[in-house]
Amino acid sequence: MSVMVIVPAKVRDLTTAPNARADLGLPAGAPTDDQLKRFIAQASASAASFCRRTFGRETVRERFEIDWRRRCEEDEGLLLSCAPAVRILAVKVDGLTLAPSAYELAERPAHPVSLFYLRHLVDGEPRAWAGRAVTVEYEAGWLLPGESRGEPATTTAPDLPADVERAVIQLVGAAASASGRDMMVKSEDVEGVGSFSYYVQGASAALPHPEAEATLAQYRRMAFA
Repeated sequence: MSVMVIVPAKVRDLTTAPNARADLGLPAGAPTDDQLKRFIAQASASAASFCRRTFGRETVRERFEIDWRRRCEEDEGLLLSCAPAVRILAVKVDGLTLAPSAYELAERPAHPVSLFYLRHLVDGEPRAWAGRAVTVEYEAGWLLPGESRGEPATTTAPDLPADVERAVIQLVGAAASASGRDMMVKSEDVEGVGSFSYYVQGASAALPHPEAEATLAQYRRMAFA
């Protein structure tokens, strides 16, 4: 099984500047718009890297080698690696293109991301895949904050889960809070004002905000050696 990105995601920011300012209570100009955009880009990249997935919509080509000794169950099909799968663009078996009536995209609900299967159909009924190799091109990913579906709509992709955007905004908040201060300082006393303590990322933490890390951990894809 192999996956190749043939049309990369055009949008990668997992929140917008207005949403981040509103949720974090950041005043206009502090940080500057350019700085806030950098924080958003950095936080979005960190979230994607941590989760080992692309959240924005992309088009991929996935190839499956069919082992006749271990054919998939008729009611299951081929489990697609990228989710959520939005639509199937083309399917080939041993280089021959199948008609759309010969396959379907099936969803199995799961938390937090459903599983998506490519089923082979014969006369409308699911059948085991035959041949040596199945190649499928499909669109996968979410509609990100600030993106438009178009008029008329050009995609049926689901909206990015709200908890993912919240986690990214929390990472933006952590970056904004750390900006301009010594990251090695855990606490400080200001005479006549009071004392302040700061969260310091632990050695075992992957992200600078513990709640954001816990949220994003649900969306983390398994890594195989």
